[in-house]
Amino acid sequence: MIISQRHEFVFVHIPKCAGTSVRTQLVKCDPDHVAMAEVGEHPVLGKIDFGHVPLSKLRAHFPENYDALERFTSYAVVRDPLARFGSSLRQMLWRYSNRPMTLIPPEELRELTLKMLDDIAAELDDPSNQFIFFARQRDFIYDGDRRMVDHLIPMELVPDFIAHVSRITDTPMEAATRSNQNVELRFKRFGGMAYRVNDVLRRSLPLDMHAKIKDGALRLLSAKKSAAEASGILEMDEVRDFVRTHYAEDARIHHEVKADTDRLRAALQADSLTA
Repeated sequence: MIISQRHEFVFVHIPKCAGTSVRTQLVKCDPDHVAMAEVGEHPVLGKIDFGHVPLSKLRAHFPENYDALERFTSYAVVRDPLARFGSSLRQMLWRYSNRPMTLIPPEELRELTLKMLDDIAAELDDPSNQFIFFARQRDFIYDGDRRMVDHLIPMELVPDFIAHVSRITDTPMEAATRSNQNVELRFKRFGGMAYRVNDVLRRSLPLDMHAKIKDGALRLLSAKKSAAEASGILEMDEVRDFVRTHYAEDARIHHEVKADTDRLRAALQADSLTA
């Protein structure tokens, strides 16, 4: 989450919805911004991902940030639940098993995916740090039945959104730069080395510099499909049924936002976004 007191906006970072790409740019407009990010220890909640706090927990444990969300204009990016699920699985495999999805044999990946479905379902209502990538998008938009986020942006309009914030804050930003992408590598024999180098750079470089280097490298190394698409897991009946059953509200939200894409694009480009 990014909170700008200077410009009176809040960006709510929903896991696996281009949030890192957006956050990398938005931090430029306010040197005194409040940034909730990274994994750490909370005195009550224990180990959590501070960058991804569902709104009910934000209200209970981060009242000042919740107050800013209520008072300021707020934004979040939303994504198709099936594509997001594949990206979440890819992220979890890499973060906790240090295994790039693109390098796991198809049958083993299928078995891993099937094994994880029950574990994910058990965590959905109150996901732990390890399963936060699979949290419902709804839980970052609504607190109970109350919608908290003013503006929902579809993934496709992220460059337009960044360009809009750049103009209204009079801050140079790079709208096309993407971070933390879910990609299929063209040259798999170099995959292990590429992921290790990227991990070192991510930990040692500023977010913006790392994003630029990674974006340039991916133009050369990545295929057109995402890692999850190329793996075939998104075509599994079990995965499709799981997403349809457990992320029905997310699908409804995404459908409504997508249907409003043309109006949103025009509003962003004209800097006339209103509630």
